Amino acid sequence: MKKAILLIIFLLVLSFASASAANAAVNTQYFGKVPNIIVSLAKQEPDPVEPGKEFEARFKLDNNGTTASNVEFEILPEYPFSALPGESPTKFIGTLGTSQEGKQSVVVRYKARVAQDASDGSHEIKVRYKSDNLGSWATLEGMKIKVQTHDAIIAVEKFFTSPSVTAPGERTKLGIELKNYATSLLKDVKVSLNIEKSDESMPFAPVSSTNEKVISYIEPQAAIPLEFELLVDSDAASKAYKIPLKIAYSDTLNKNYSKTNLVTIVVGDSPDLGVTLERTEVYTSRSTGSVVLRLVNKGSPDIKFLNVKVLQNENVRVVGADEAYVGKLDSDDFSTAEFKLFVEGKGVVKIPVQVAYKDTNNNNYKENREVELRLYSNSDAKSLGVKKSSSFGWIAAAALVIGAGYYYYKKRKDKK
Repeated sequence: MKKAILLIIFLLVLSFASASAANAAVNTQYFGKVPNIIVSLAKQEPDPVEPGKEFEARFKLDNNGTTASNVEFEILPEYPFSALPGESPTKFIGTLGTSQEGKQSVVVRYKARVAQDASDGSHEIKVRYKSDNLGSWATLEGMKIKVQTHDAIIAVEKFFTSPSVTAPGERTKLGIELKNYATSLLKDVKVSLNIEKSDESMPFAPVSSTNEKVISYIEPQAAIPLEFELLVDSDAASKAYKIPLKIAYSDTLNKNYSKTNLVTIVVGDSPDLGVTLERTEVYTSRSTGSVVLRLVNKGSPDIKFLNVKVLQNENVRVVGADEAYVGKLDSDDFSTAEFKLFVEGKGVVKIPVQVAYKDTNNNNYKENREVELRLYSNSDAKSLGVKKSSSFGWIAAAALVIGAGYYYYKKRKDKK
């Protein structure tokens, strides 16, 4: 009998100990019999979101404590975020159960918009929650929404050279203005001119610095100037050279970018066209004859579409065509243009000439020149040998003398 009573007492003690252990495990899980709500950002769509665009944020609420009643969850939109029209910032969740009930988790969705001028990077979004078991709102921080422009853009806002046209053998300054069109800082900017020798030789050499510039960073929407100093080869051809300009940089999220633009440097010199008298058939006043003009390209650039025109004045009149088209005239070369002119006056007569042409860079030129033509008196022209004496007078005089002699001889013979 005693053994039976002892066995019953032992079983009762063992049962009480097991119940106490089980109750202690539940109490540990419930952390003092209160809700323990943990909030996390489950997903961002799209990720990242562009400035000025909408996005959806999904927050996951997990309850690791006792049942939470009348749970409310609220987003606190601050710059650069704003709630969409009709989108309530507060969500009523209701009961958030325990793990035993299998209803301890819930996902809450919010839609919001990012400010148009938001900078690239991770921006904090604040949320809070409360329930009947809590005395006040619990605010949470540290959750980030990623914002990034679709393409962080650095552009060549403008470029220029000084002088605008550089002669061979001279120096030029190439000025470039870069602008950061992104809404965030861009860093590690490298700008390089590709002036290496190639099949199409670039006749430039950097002076005072290399052909690469490095900028630590450029602020959002800011512009920054750069300058390269270059020496043009002395034998460089006169034309416009297109130079590749490579730009490499990174954004605040360490995404790398690279792009290539073209800048132009115009090499050339001012044409030097000489217009002189080649030869003439006109030596005396009130004479008509051929006058040939000599056209010399004394400059380094070639000349093209050259046209020559004689302008009439009180001393010079054109007989026939007053224009002559020469066309292309290479550097250190010459050509001629012939006109038939009637010229009168004394001493030096100036023939007005108009020349029109283009250089190799298609710049237009129209210039008025004067070509000197010296006129002589008849006697000076004869003495200088530029005008031969006429024998017609002598022939006429001789004929007159012979005729008179014959008449006298005939008359005398008739009398005899």
